[in-house]
Amino acid sequence: MSKPLISITMGDPAGIGPEVILKTLVSARARATANMTVVGYPEPFERDMKLTGIDLAINEIEHPADAVDDPDTLNLLIPGTHSESALVYGAVDERCGRATGHCIEHSAQLALDREIDAIVTAPINKESLNAAGFHYPGHTEFYQHLTGAADIGMMLTLGNFRVIHVTTHVAIREVPELVKKARIVRVATLIHEALVLLGMENPKLAVSGLNPHAGEAGMFGKEEIAEIIPAVKTLNDNGINAVGPLPPDTVFARAYCGEFDAVIAMFHDQGHIALKLAGFTFGEDSREIGGVNTTLGLPIIRSSVDHGTAFDIAGKGIASPLSMIEAVEMAAALAKGKRIR
Repeated sequence: MSKPLISITMGDPAGIGPEVILKTLVSARARATANMTVVGYPEPFERDMKLTGIDLAINEIEHPADAVDDPDTLNLLIPGTHSESALVYGAVDERCGRATGHCIEHSAQLALDREIDAIVTAPINKESLNAAGFHYPGHTEFYQHLTGAADIGMMLTLGNFRVIHVTTHVAIREVPELVKKARIVRVATLIHEALVLLGMENPKLAVSGLNPHAGEAGMFGKEEIAEIIPAVKTLNDNGINAVGPLPPDTVFARAYCGEFDAVIAMFHDQGHIALKLAGFTFGEDSREIGGVNTTLGLPIIRSSVDHGTAFDIAGKGIASPLSMIEAVEMAAALAKGKRIR
């Protein structure tokens, strides 16, 4: 089976995106996984080649099929005319947001036209993106709009620790009204299907409660009784191996230790805090940790790094490409699974 063809979007050029892309393009691990092209503009990569000491020839192409398989070449798909984005590190800039938005739009069209097998995205600055007129909370909603997807989910992975969310970018006070049986069934089904594509025959899903102690039989809230328990029953009736609702204070640790293949979290920070506590380190004991964000429910495959633009270290040449490499591996694995099925 030939390697999947993946396009990596540039991300915000004021951040670490171009740097980690360059480091990924020369990674033997990433190159063994996929054939990679980049959607972006040449100037940020020319700048960051000087920063990193990576020397690649920029091959400007019109279609991914025109890419050359050469470890010393960056195959670049330029969306329209050359970017007017500024090359100042660590700055919120409308021009960078405009360049970012054009890259996202172009990558989505390539995937919809089946010119590529998957998209991997470098981090964006949402303030710059919105200043440029692209009014989306982030990549997830942007790609949902571009592809017309009706209902999507955000899967975070850290090795074999996986989390998907029933609700994401909403205020906490809105969450209880959004935790509904149909939505729980939908996101659990999405991650079940993704895990099957990744080669699991019968993935075991844990469904978290919303309230402390998973509601304690209704003492601390009724959402478990009214919505979550019926959702778990429906999942099992549909042949999906799901258990719950389980207390949120222990379910993530149980999954991290291997008892479950994924957790269905009820809201953004419930899942994010657990996964990032497991994966992020700071200070003198910091270590290189990867992690991937994958949007499920799109008609295309899209994965991403699980970190931001890191304006504080942009331009220093010290950004780790590990999350980007793992995002390429995730996108490639899903693309291969899709081919088989």
